[in-house]
Amino acid sequence: MKILGLSTMGNSAAAITVDGKVIAAIEEERLTRMKNDGGFPFHAIKTCLNSADMNFSDLDEIAVYWQPWRFMNRSIAVLKGAILDPKNIKFRAKRVMEIISGKKNKNDDYPELRGSWIDLFRIKSILKKEYGNFSATIKYYDHHDCHAASILYLANYKQTICLTYDGGGESDSTVIYSVNGDVQKRLKTILWPNSLGHFYSSFTGFLGFRMLEGEYKMMGLAPYGKPVFKEYILSKILQKKPDGEYILNTKILNYHAALHGAFSFELESKLGKPRKPNEEFTEHHHNIASSVQLVFEEILFHMLAWTKKQEPNFENLCIAGGCGLNVTANGKIIKNKLFKNILIPPAPHDAGCAVGAAFLAEKKYMKLYKRSNHHLKMDSPYLGRTYNDDEIKSAFENRGLVVPTKFNEKELLEILSSALSRSEVIAWFQGASEFGPRALGNRSFIADPRNDSIRDILNKKIKKRELFRPFAPSCKIEVANDFFEINQESPYMNIVANVREDKKNIIPAVTHTDGTARVHTVDKKDNLLYWKLIDAFEKKTGVGVVLNTSFNIQEPIVENPTQAIDCFLRSSVEFLAIGSYICDIKWRKEAEGK
Repeated sequence: MKILGLSTMGNSAAAITVDGKVIAAIEEERLTRMKNDGGFPFHAIKTCLNSADMNFSDLDEIAVYWQPWRFMNRSIAVLKGAILDPKNIKFRAKRVMEIISGKKNKNDDYPELRGSWIDLFRIKSILKKEYGNFSATIKYYDHHDCHAASILYLANYKQTICLTYDGGGESDSTVIYSVNGDVQKRLKTILWPNSLGHFYSSFTGFLGFRMLEGEYKMMGLAPYGKPVFKEYILSKILQKKPDGEYILNTKILNYHAALHGAFSFELESKLGKPRKPNEEFTEHHHNIASSVQLVFEEILFHMLAWTKKQEPNFENLCIAGGCGLNVTANGKIIKNKLFKNILIPPAPHDAGCAVGAAFLAEKKYMKLYKRSNHHLKMDSPYLGRTYNDDEIKSAFENRGLVVPTKFNEKELLEILSSALSRSEVIAWFQGASEFGPRALGNRSFIADPRNDSIRDILNKKIKKRELFRPFAPSCKIEVANDFFEINQESPYMNIVANVREDKKNIIPAVTHTDGTARVHTVDKKDNLLYWKLIDAFEKKTGVGVVLNTSFNIQEPIVENPTQAIDCFLRSSVEFLAIGSYICDIKWRKEAEGK
């Protein structure tokens, strides 16, 4: 069974499964170079087909991550909101039109919103126009069920709780599932517009960050403040309800108005004017960020505590949905020992629903035709295209650049680990690109975590980002517990853990102001070459940890060799390791002289 999974709004993506195994998956943004591109994923489909060595006519089913005919709940909620809050009706009406038709302007502030609801009804005609007649059936699946499927079949726990939460699906914004073997049931459903995703995103906009993109920046800012507004927010904006539920007061905090920079009089009277994008951060802004983060966590634990009462013997938790990118909250779950194991997929946001939809289609096929020999699995997050050395060589030649020296693996690791031990920075381009928003060791800038000043170097000369944002560590899984208070793997960099007290001064460059780090554990069975690089660095320094940040400069993560070369030349990095080739300072000078 060959299935194409599609996510067509928010973070557009495509994925292909063959007999239940994910063969290829990629986000549209990596190919269009438009951050968070929400347009129809034409480029992602083409890349997945090429990676799978498949024609469109080979597909058996196209699985879509949304059921567009289910709009009644949202319609009622919008109408109710217009009656109760007429001041914001113009923003709601504008957003309704955008959802229906999509934002077609590529220069729009929110490329995430380029996808349209109408396109979901027109998928057959859209694909027919692109590929001609095809025999594959098109099936639509529930949005939150797709989120759940994207992680449940990675974990394969016999008993688990699955929490999916985001801005909102067809009608739901939060769903809690109980999974016991093949029996899956919904324990709790919270309807839109009561949305933790919209709550967090709206405050992201209030603090002057770009909504739908800057949420992780507010999370990074939160440890610098104190939660002085926590009680106000809990009492007036995001209120707890019995049985693990919550309600969002959209009259005070309206997501659709926030997208246009508009906030209520009550909110501004309590928290002051919204921060302007280029305005300096103050203690007041830090305190708002801290308050929002703690309220988010309190509501999360309110839901999970209720869930635990329903299923007290369930020790595993799976999380998906855009809110699953709140790595600080994920880490608190482990720290509080509410569950023994926690797993979040590499793409918990809407892009991951492309995989989830394909899994649900395969699951339905297996049940219908009793195909017990098919197993749903995603062995690796490295699901983009792989480029061989000949293709890499051609990328240099096509740009009129000298082809750099080629090395064998042993030489490559020796040169690069030595450079890292001297606190030089490496641009690292190897194997297939990662699926999801994290750089997991195939498209990364890598540096020495022992050198605290390396953060300033990376921020000012390469990443060009706010100084309060932390850098993450990649560590050999064998030493993870030696450096961090974590007793489980974190292969997708979605969990924050405390840095052990005696290690904070050893790896200061990846230790945040609150003493935590967003941990990425590297297992040799998942990424052998990257593990070997960290191992070679450890043999030279005694530290099995490196600083890992995404290989990009104010753009989506690089996808192909040409983008990697261009990004390297725009940076001040000492080395580029691209396949078997190494570009050094001497090569750079020659290239820049051309």
